[in-house]
Amino acid sequence: MGSWKSTVGCKLAETLDMEYVDMDDAIEEVTEMKISDIFSEFGEDRFREMETAFFIEKAKQVGQVFSTGGGIVLNPENRKVLKYGTTFFLNASTNTLANRIHNTTKRPLLTDSENLETCLEKIWNERKSLYISSSQHTIDTNNLTPAQVLDEILNLLKVPLANH
Repeated sequence: MGSWKSTVGCKLAETLDMEYVDMDDAIEEVTEMKISDIFSEFGEDRFREMETAFFIEKAKQVGQVFSTGGGIVLNPENRKVLKYGTTFFLNASTNTLANRIHNTTKRPLLTDSENLETCLEKIWNERKSLYISSSQHTIDTNNLTPAQVLDEILNLLKVPLANH
């Protein structure tokens, strides 16, 4: 949350002439429910099942750039799928993330949190090793703009920067 996955993912897909898939938006479209409503009505476990089923099926197609929710790494099946593609972990400190996140109502795990940074730290500590082990590349986004993150990804993919 707040790592610029969606912002950078959308621009990356556009640059590479690929389909862009924001997992949360796609799940909301398929279910005709907001993620926060799925969490409150069915619980996080059911949401994670839906997320996994959708991700595994959608990932069978080629020519896509995904922005996944941060919890995608919690399921071992999803971590395997992430390793099949080229996966970038956009890393940022919890302080940076807290400063970037303005609307917590779209983020069910943060809505009841009194201290956003403490909540993010807890999530980070639970998921850190999963994020790192599920990605081929880690980009520290703390001091980068979304455009700089995109340039870094394109550089790692060996795509000439003049193309965008």
